[in-house]
Amino acid sequence: MPTSATGTSSSRLRHLAAGSRASGFTLLEVLVVVIIIGIITSMAVVSTRVLGGDHEMDREARRLQAVLGQAREDAMLEGRDVGLRIDALGYDFLRYDGRNERWEMVTEDPLLRERLFPDGMSAGLWLESRRVQLPERSLPNERAPASPQVVVLASGDLVPFEVRLERAGTEESRAIAGYADGKIEILADDENARR
Repeated sequence: MPTSATGTSSSRLRHLAAGSRASGFTLLEVLVVVIIIGIITSMAVVSTRVLGGDHEMDREARRLQAVLGQAREDAMLEGRDVGLRIDALGYDFLRYDGRNERWEMVTEDPLLRERLFPDGMSAGLWLESRRVQLPERSLPNERAPASPQVVVLASGDLVPFEVRLERAGTEESRAIAGYADGKIEILADDENARR
């Protein structure tokens, strides 16, 4: 067995060097593992959103409930009827002008401004347990004056209604119901399913 000047065998050094190289990971192996972890993480995030509910739809339902509640309070304070005009893409509010005997769009109040639903979300309207065919979005004119589907009276009472928000491509929906006594609530999923 040949010995080097330091007194160790060169074959033993070669064996130690080869063993130390084989014990680490290459850059390619590390990159593959990082990519796999990234794919698994993104799948988990996507499935959490699907399984965890549609937060954007929840937010829109809460917003509509809050804006309708504020419109009811405004109607009582001002002594003027307020109307909700809704279509599949969004909604806006109207006030009744008693002098001219017609509904006018609310333009000066930022809370009651026109609102559009997020992409992929649409609405349906039920009055007296019947689905209402919603019109296409258009500006009012002399031939087709603005008229609301849901009226909030100056007394605080309102026309009973149900608005259902739906997301295209999913079974998920949210329902906002208004009752004659002025109460406005978001229905639980089981109440919404029974209707």
